[in-house]
Amino acid sequence: MDKALTPIVIPFHFLGFNNLINCWILSLVSFFFLFLLLAWARFKPQWVPHGVQNFVELSMDFVWNMAEGQVGRHTAFFFPLFFTLFFFIFFSNLLGIVPGLLSPTSRIDVNLGMVLIVIASVHVMGFKENGFLGYLSHFLPPPIRVDPQAPLFLKLTLRLVSLFLLLMMPVIHLIGELVKPLSLTMRLFGNMLAKEILLAVLLLLAIQFWEGPALMKAVAAFPFLLRVCIVVFGVFVAFIQAFVFMMLSMVYIGGALGAHGEEELAA
Repeated sequence: MDKALTPIVIPFHFLGFNNLINCWILSLVSFFFLFLLLAWARFKPQWVPHGVQNFVELSMDFVWNMAEGQVGRHTAFFFPLFFTLFFFIFFSNLLGIVPGLLSPTSRIDVNLGMVLIVIASVHVMGFKENGFLGYLSHFLPPPIRVDPQAPLFLKLTLRLVSLFLLLMMPVIHLIGELVKPLSLTMRLFGNMLAKEILLAVLLLLAIQFWEGPALMKAVAAFPFLLRVCIVVFGVFVAFIQAFVFMMLSMVYIGGALGAHGEEELAA
């Protein structure tokens, strides 16, 4: 199993690296692919786009339209973040399909780094747009109106309910804020790590069957073909996980900014 999971070792000891195939180097590779994609799209741009330019423009329109529905007038500010997150995660997920490589997104620290950027954007922009007290009031329950003509028993009951909510709602919101980065990190980590382990297990089975008797060599074709199917399906999973991470980031930031409330007031 360790043999199947261990990436290809490149002996660049004279550079101080025992293994250049790691999540940090491959993260830079993912950024390089994104830079290369954008540079290729900008090379000799045409009024009627085609090829890579058409693909990049369609991708930008897709991300822009998704962001506009969540963050409203802040779309232009957050668009680079959403676009970069989507393609970085997508390219990182695809790297795990290449034999000998691994997905940087199958490591908790890489995912946590992206999540911290998103969560920091949520709270910083929330305080900026709503003010310190206005943003903190989001964590408190709405006031309960009490009719002055209501019976004393009902007034006392509503006061107790209001006090209970005032004590419980901040705790519930705090738990929710802690769950957001945890869910974002672990969802991407779990899916990518499961894919890599499954591919490694199928490779290990194929190797074990191939090294066995002649009859077992024929059985080795089954895990090999199944691995090919998992690789093809992995491309779809890579896109879905990148999309889900980007979409949830938009929802969290849009919720802090109150984008939907702005749209309702404008209507």
